[in-house]
Amino acid sequence: MRTARRFACVALAGLVGLGGLALPAAAAEHEVEIRDNRFVPDAISVRVGDTVRWVNRERRTSHSVLFKSPVSFESPRFFPDESWSYRVESSGEYRYSCGPHPEMAGTIKAGE
Repeated sequence: MRTARRFACVALAGLVGLGGLALPAAAAEHEVEIRDNRFVPDAISVRVGDTVRWVNRERRTSHSVLFKSPVSFESPRFFPDESWSYRVESSGEYRYSCGPHPEMAGTIKAGE
């Protein structure tokens, strides 16, 4: 018991000794709603490692997320009350639109 307690104290002292060392922030999830044929919000800022989740709040229409840059691919279509998620793997500006509705556009700005 004494050894375990001593080890815990040494480990805690080591953590306290890190002082100004910043620990990496936990990944977050950001939500973009699709309503009235728009992405809401249409521009968001995230950190690398965060996830963006698009939720279709329309009544009858399916949508997709079509990335133009720096990656190029399209999500499957998702219907009302369904969602689709993407984990941002690198920094940059991700421009996207809706595959079937190109007038719908959005941007993700990802930083470290």
